[in-house]
Amino acid sequence: MIKLIAIDLDGTLLRDDKTISEANIQSIQQAIHSGVEVVICTGRPIEGIQFVLDQCQMNSSDHYSITYNGGLVLRNQSREVISETIMKRENLEKIEAVMQELDLPVDAVGIDAAYRMHYPKDWPGTYDQLTTYMPFYSYQSDDLQEDYHFYKIVVNTEEEHLQSQIKNLPAWLSQTYSVMQSHPYQLEVMPKGIDKGTGLEALSQYLGIQAAEVMAIGDEQNDLAMLEWAGTGIAMANASDEVKAHATYVTKSNGEDGVAHAIHRFILDKKEK
Repeated sequence: MIKLIAIDLDGTLLRDDKTISEANIQSIQQAIHSGVEVVICTGRPIEGIQFVLDQCQMNSSDHYSITYNGGLVLRNQSREVISETIMKRENLEKIEAVMQELDLPVDAVGIDAAYRMHYPKDWPGTYDQLTTYMPFYSYQSDDLQEDYHFYKIVVNTEEEHLQSQIKNLPAWLSQTYSVMQSHPYQLEVMPKGIDKGTGLEALSQYLGIQAAEVMAIGDEQNDLAMLEWAGTGIAMANASDEVKAHATYVTKSNGEDGVAHAIHRFILDKKEK
């Protein structure tokens, strides 16, 4: 029996215009009312998903979110931290040096703000244009306080340029950090061993829920870990072939209420029988 549902946002719960269908909202509410824990699992900070929590009525002290791709798990209302893994300034300096050599822009994302660290003249970053829910500041890494910490480093630029440079990333980077693509135009670097799967595992352990009792729904490479960890992994119809290959079931697309379809098939319809 499924006791917890972890849902990705972009390409999953959200339609391409970044809105949530009424069918998806209703299915989430029905699942919650039936006693199932519903959790947003995203690369965004909590501020970036507030509109989702509002629309889906998930703002109480009984609701949780997995943010920063598993780097920060917290209660939605009080912001009480359940699990947290941080990066320090020394990590930023090393990663920034690598990206600078490859003409890739660097943004460092903290708890309540993001920092433009390096924007090449010919390949400026676009993360600040896409992330309107938190303030951005321009900094050099040595301008930050020594004890300042953050949750991830983002490389967001033109898709063709990013794809051409990914193959040039040094091997030590992926050996030292978790490096994943959340979009074809976006690369994220996080502490080693941290991903949506570890965040989901941490929250499940906190709630006393087993992996077999968890359903995860996603579409991108950064969703793979949670789909593999959960007892039931659901891939969207618009997901990549790699994600679909690791899924228990392929639901409808994000434009066809795929989340609602999965919730009904694996939870609501079974409760009615």
